[in-house]
Amino acid sequence: MSNNEIIENETEYVEQGGGDKAPSGLSLLVDKIKTWLNTQNKTLVYGIGAVIVALLGYIGYQFLYQMPREKEGLSAIYKTQELFDVDSFSLVLKEAPKLADKFSGTKAGELAAYYAGASYLYTGDYKNAILFLDKVSFDDQIMKYQAIGLLGDAQVENKDLDAGLKNYLKAAKGAENEFSAVWFYKKAARVYEKKNEWKEALDIYEKLKKDYSENDGIQEIDKFITRAKAKTDQY
Repeated sequence: MSNNEIIENETEYVEQGGGDKAPSGLSLLVDKIKTWLNTQNKTLVYGIGAVIVALLGYIGYQFLYQMPREKEGLSAIYKTQELFDVDSFSLVLKEAPKLADKFSGTKAGELAAYYAGASYLYTGDYKNAILFLDKVSFDDQIMKYQAIGLLGDAQVENKDLDAGLKNYLKAAKGAENEFSAVWFYKKAARVYEKKNEWKEALDIYEKLKKDYSENDGIQEIDKFITRAKAKTDQY
């Protein structure tokens, strides 16, 4: 047998696992890497598949379910909106709470909840006003802080001064227009007065005079400042 044949036979014997020779460290490492890669590939495939399924589900939900509901809801609350605009709050309350529940999770449902909450407030049902206004969270900045301010009104009327004060200050600081900011700051100051916290009330009155000196809403601000100073013995 030639030397070449001997070498070929020995090579074939080793490759087939013959003999008592243990696998080399390099072979074990290669096997581990292959196993790890196979695991990672499966995980990656499953992960991508899950993302695709979730994405398709979301798109289907939005286009096949949510958008039709949104369109239906906006059509359904049209009459309620008209009634709210002319202050027919008792009539609004016949439909708005049901529409808020039916179209929950849509812009239409959000508007219906706002109409219901505000109407309950204006008709003296403060607990239901809080219930509905507390659910409202508009993307529109003007409506967002208007709803927060109305929630503060309902809470103050319901004798929860601390919660109402918190929402008045939140509405005042977040309001983008000057009129709303002044309006809610003044409401906050009056709550501080009710709580006999005259120093805090004075701070707001002085802020209004400094930051909103041209606003018509603070025409009598000096009178409030004088009263608050008297209560805090600053004279």
